[in-house]
Amino acid sequence: MGSSSKRDRGRSSGKNGHAVNHKRDKLYNSRIIRNELNDPAFTNPDGRNHKIITLNNMANKLDVPTLVKSRKFEIQSLEKSQLKSKYASSTRVFQSLPRELRRRTASHNVKRVPKRMRPRALKEMGLSNRTLARETKGVSTSGKPLHKSHPRGRELYRLRRKQKLLKYAAKHKLSGQVLHGEIVDIKKMDMRGKLKMIKQEIQKIESEKKLQEDEIMQDKHSDESTMLRYDISATKKAKNLVNNLAGSYDNTGVNAKASIHRISALKYATRQAKFKWLPTHIWHAKRAKMIKRWGWQIPYEPTMKCFRKTSRSYRFKGCLAWDTSYINTFILNCSRNSNESVKVVVKILLDLSDGAINETSTYLSGKRLWEGFIHLGSEPVSPGSIHVIFSDKLLQVVIRVHPSTYNDVYDRLNRAIAGNDNIDLHDAKYAVGSIKVTGPKALEALQSIFHNRKESSGKAYELWRSLANLHDVNTIPKGSMFAFMVEDPRMWNKPVIAHTSLEENADDILNLILKVKQNGGIDQEALQCLLSIDGRNSSYKNQQTLKQLGKRRKPEISGEPIPRTNQDPMFPVVIWKDNDNSFNVILPWFWTMPVWYQLVHVPHLMMAGTRQLDQIDYERGHLSFSDLVFTRNGYTESRIRMEENTKRWNRKPKSKRIQYDSLQLGNETGELLSPFGCDWRSLQVLRFALQKVPKDADNSNIVPSEFDKFLSRIIMTNFDAIESVKDIQKHDKSIFLTGKRPYTKIPMKLVAAKELATLTSSFEFTSKGIPQLPVKALSFECTNRGNITDGARIYIIPQDHVKQWVLFGDSTIKNIKGGNMSSSNLQVPGSEYLIGLVTSATFNLSKGYGTGVGYVDASALTTCSKYILIRNIGSDVCRVCKWKFINVL
Repeated sequence: MGSSSKRDRGRSSGKNGHAVNHKRDKLYNSRIIRNELNDPAFTNPDGRNHKIITLNNMANKLDVPTLVKSRKFEIQSLEKSQLKSKYASSTRVFQSLPRELRRRTASHNVKRVPKRMRPRALKEMGLSNRTLARETKGVSTSGKPLHKSHPRGRELYRLRRKQKLLKYAAKHKLSGQVLHGEIVDIKKMDMRGKLKMIKQEIQKIESEKKLQEDEIMQDKHSDESTMLRYDISATKKAKNLVNNLAGSYDNTGVNAKASIHRISALKYATRQAKFKWLPTHIWHAKRAKMIKRWGWQIPYEPTMKCFRKTSRSYRFKGCLAWDTSYINTFILNCSRNSNESVKVVVKILLDLSDGAINETSTYLSGKRLWEGFIHLGSEPVSPGSIHVIFSDKLLQVVIRVHPSTYNDVYDRLNRAIAGNDNIDLHDAKYAVGSIKVTGPKALEALQSIFHNRKESSGKAYELWRSLANLHDVNTIPKGSMFAFMVEDPRMWNKPVIAHTSLEENADDILNLILKVKQNGGIDQEALQCLLSIDGRNSSYKNQQTLKQLGKRRKPEISGEPIPRTNQDPMFPVVIWKDNDNSFNVILPWFWTMPVWYQLVHVPHLMMAGTRQLDQIDYERGHLSFSDLVFTRNGYTESRIRMEENTKRWNRKPKSKRIQYDSLQLGNETGELLSPFGCDWRSLQVLRFALQKVPKDADNSNIVPSEFDKFLSRIIMTNFDAIESVKDIQKHDKSIFLTGKRPYTKIPMKLVAAKELATLTSSFEFTSKGIPQLPVKALSFECTNRGNITDGARIYIIPQDHVKQWVLFGDSTIKNIKGGNMSSSNLQVPGSEYLIGLVTSATFNLSKGYGTGVGYVDASALTTCSKYILIRNIGSDVCRVCKWKFINVL
């Protein structure tokens, strides 16, 4: 009886006594579309036989005005039905919001709902017509979550902690030293009395604190001069430390490494101990997944799924933004009066750029900004940029490098200028921040947040402002640079584009581009302000806090920017366009967060992390940092990913693991290389072992291997070469277990075509005697269905099956799928045809099929056709792909 009453609770009886399902009726009404059967729009002639057809006796003549009038009701019904259907399943207001505005706490906290929807949200929460006793649990009448107030104070904190420790000791019957040397013996102490006394002390402190707060509130309303006196004293105290109430200051290391001072607050003492925060860390920590890399906590990817949205924002609509303040900045200041010091700086630039910045290049004259790989010796270490700036007395060099090579580059610069008093090295690691913006709306986004309302704003800013009418970011040349002074972007309620009166014609646009190429957008004073310690420090003078800006906003200027005063600060920004068509904004460190806060309010702008940066590079067919395995840090990242995949595979139960050792790959069994990533060490050994195989060797039969007197395998066939790879794998593993490195150099080396002829062919085939494998980077795309994954194997097509595979690549044959074919002639090639590995690959949304990038043995490319074969790890299916080289160095 009870169950039936519960079941019928949501129903009511109809006229015939049947139960009425209101939920079903609601769904039916949301989907029904009313229509009219009467249609006078079609007019038919009478039944008489007319030999001559005129306009009046034409059959099925359509009267358009009548048709529109008769269908008006149906069109309106269709629109209403669409609206009903859209909101039929949405029972709460926050469920109808777009994904960007949805918050987990919006169901019980109306402050997470847009203001125009808050009344409806309160009504849905049942707070409008209810008493306080029947309100939603945990929410006040205003929709604010109810939190228990926690009185602050060191004494109160000590008492509460002592209370918790005593309860813990009583529960577990512990004795010993609890707090401040006090000895607790659970057997002799009156625990109840002790806890009662502590509770009374806590209540006494709380009551006194409440009385003090009440007195302060009364004084605040009664005596405004008291508050003014508090503000003056606080301002004087802050001025002794910094020149603003926001706490901003310039943190530059002069001829020493920059460091963030230890945080004095005991509660936050453990923060930023090993991994420092970006200026926008707190903003990103609420909206993105963070990773610890290279001494920083960096946003990895947004919490919201955004793979497709990232591709659309970059290609079609909107733009992407990154906080790239983790890119380290070094500034070399050299006196131009000392020729010897200038020569030292030129030699440094020559070494770092591997000869690209020389005395005859335009980079050294300061007309262009150099981008490429920073070299230490002859080894490329990471991407970077170098800009040379000449002033009246100084030669300044701005060097920006990846954080993975910060220590190496700093040591190189510090050694080069040691003992030279005319050269100073400024480590602006925590003094200069940067933001990267890319996409079709990147220029428009930056135009809407940088403003200068001064009458004499300068020619550089006027040129920047005149670019507002350019809707195509590709019209601005790569390497273009702008430098000017701007106001605090928080003075504006929202991003606003200041349109100019410039007409869009070809001559005006060409004149603008010519001025940009002639460095007409650079204000030298703003540039020097950014590169000097005093200039950055002066930009923080009178920097406003959010509370100060809020007091200056008045109802009568709603929607308008806050009026500017002479005390309002202005700060320098440098904007330059790199080779990837992205705009990089460089600005003082503590101005990064105000700019970022305003930038993310630009419509159609999406916050992104390092994973989205890799995705954009991958879709363009470029190498991201995770693909730079020919550098020491990139190879280390690859090894870390391999170890993580190995641990993940070992944690799985045996029934859930893929058995890589029993995989049948043509005439071989099991994966030769590590199945958990790009095993460059094994590929290096395999390629050089195959070079030791005699050209007239008989590989048709497998014969037992022979060993020399040192028990080293003698390579006579391809089988011996494969077995030698397994031997060195076991040898390396045994050395790893002892905590040593089996090899000193990374297994591969990126080479150019001209270097192939100089490579040595004679070497000692031992664990440490094998030279670095010369590799070249390539990009590829699938010719048929199927996706390639990271770590896939790259094969050259065997000579016996080139014709069949090429026909399949040209889509002449459509039923071949590698090892899954009925024909036994086309199968997975042997390990002797393995020439490279894939570093990044997946489905490319910009092209509609699978693409990727990887590296192959440079010496094997001469025998390749325009097609290669690629096989995923753990699969016996080969896919035909087209390939082309990537110019890296």
